[in-house]
Amino acid sequence: MWAHLNRELDLDDPAPSDALRRIVARLGDYVAAIVEPLKVRSTGATLVCATNRRIEVRITMATSHLLLVIAPDADLAHEVFFLRMLAAHDLPAPRLITSDLSCTTVPFTYVIETYTGGLTLDSLDQAALVRVAGRQVGRTLRRVHRIEAPGYGAPTPTGRWSARTWRDALVRWLEQRNFDAQAETVLGSDVVAALRAATLDHPVFACAQPRVLHGAIEPSRVIVTVGESVQLAGLVRPEAPVGGDPCFDLAYALSSCQSSVFRQSVLDGYEMGGALTADHHARVDRLRLLIDVVHAFEMADAVVLAGLPVAVMTRLEALR
Repeated sequence: MWAHLNRELDLDDPAPSDALRRIVARLGDYVAAIVEPLKVRSTGATLVCATNRRIEVRITMATSHLLLVIAPDADLAHEVFFLRMLAAHDLPAPRLITSDLSCTTVPFTYVIETYTGGLTLDSLDQAALVRVAGRQVGRTLRRVHRIEAPGYGAPTPTGRWSARTWRDALVRWLEQRNFDAQAETVLGSDVVAALRAATLDHPVFACAQPRVLHGAIEPSRVIVTVGESVQLAGLVRPEAPVGGDPCFDLAYALSSCQSSVFRQSVLDGYEMGGALTADHHARVDRLRLLIDVVHAFEMADAVVLAGLPVAVMTRLEALR
């Protein structure tokens, strides 16, 4: 049943790692080793995506689906934590079926979770629907952020947390994106120093109690169902950090690469649980700047990068 999943082509990552190639070449064998012991009555399987960070396989059953998630070059401890926390508080997200973070069954970590049917929010082109769904996302985030996390950053497969402080978690997030090397090249040392002073090293960033985070709130990670109206079905594909300052999630959702409709509606929904304080706005604004710079590096648009030093300094002046 699973042999058709074995392949070497059709990878979604433009620079597939050796680990991704090895796993995808034997994907059917691995799926069989993972799924068959569960004794589920599956009728088929479909490869949904295959990147260096994530492989998804939809397992079809008579009346529903499961999603097998594999991490070729990382681990999925953060996803296990996020799914457990949201399930414990009856919040919209996939439900965890089983997981293996020890690599004992197969040579990678994996998770099996319920498959959340529907559409990703970025596939909707009607502003009115995006506005309604965005408010639901904001209200849900507010509830997520009430949940205390046991640490900063993300848990490791052994259960320890990856950072001692919120600043450490942010530094790790930047390191994983090769921030320092790119920042020195694109921005120059003076702008980088000013950016760090206004963000990582600024006292407003202190966070005494970490809260549960999604880590990458954007329309492509929001599943909705559409009928007479639109309904939030689940927040999917969390990313580290999943423990830290809630302002990080809000800043990510309000980052410049998101549509103005999504940004405003998420903020409106979030503030239905109470208006943000001046301190919250200050942290969000500074985190937005940091996240916007990271996104600019990732998009690698030559025109944007050429104007980035001036754009960053202009925003830094506005933060003073």
